[in-house]
Amino acid sequence: MNSLEDPFIKSLVARLNQPGVVGISLVGSSYARGHNTPHSDVDMDIFVEILPPDSAYTLRYIDSHLVSLKYLTLQSEYESLTKPETAIWAVPGIKQMAILMDDSGRLAELKQTAQNFNWQNLQSAADEYAVEELMGCAEEVHKIIDGLAKYEESKVLYAALGVFKGLTNAVAVQRGMMMESENRYFDIIQENIGHTHEWTRAVRFAIGADIGEINTPAYKTRGQAALALYKHTAQLFKNISIEKHRDVIENTLQLVYRYEESQSTRAQDP
Repeated sequence: MNSLEDPFIKSLVARLNQPGVVGISLVGSSYARGHNTPHSDVDMDIFVEILPPDSAYTLRYIDSHLVSLKYLTLQSEYESLTKPETAIWAVPGIKQMAILMDDSGRLAELKQTAQNFNWQNLQSAADEYAVEELMGCAEEVHKIIDGLAKYEESKVLYAALGVFKGLTNAVAVQRGMMMESENRYFDIIQENIGHTHEWTRAVRFAIGADIGEINTPAYKTRGQAALALYKHTAQLFKNISIEKHRDVIENTLQLVYRYEESQSTRAQDP
């Protein structure tokens, strides 16, 4: 059944169409694409003139469906198209949204703006954002190396998670990867970089998708993978480095190289 003709979706629109609402759309879910299953949640964007004072986002169970209710303004959505870190999500999301209520035609105008989006207008900002993220992960790299030296599992795991999240996002933004679904986030990144690329391999070990040597503690594998991820991300960004961050990035890389060399030397000792 077309989601726009679904009785449950129609009942939701009737319930949500309150004073101050300027439009309602179905987004980011199987319902929006017409691929819903009994386990699918329902993602509703409710466009309003003024955000509610209590909560702009909430989850509810309505008639046995998990429903995500997000209140937002048209201005905030237009702004999301002007920043690279939000545009990679906003552009495909707005393009895919199924407009359920739009008496003024303003949601249709927003959707057309997303259709006309040109990534090249944001590439310079994307490069700067990416290098900022690389610089920012230097602290986590220091924590990982210190944690590995002291056998502190929690410290290594938490810092490795920070490196993974920061640098996968940095690469996705720098390359303008359009994220049409959270469910395909890792697929899109791996397909873009290449499944056999060293960067991708480091990502998979850092997140735990692949496992290391059977006798090596998992936290150590993930920590070392996060260090490799920093190194390979710097290589991907070698032609876009911003001078003001060069000192931090280069010194952090040298720290990683010294750590890897020490581990190689230790492995070779009789």
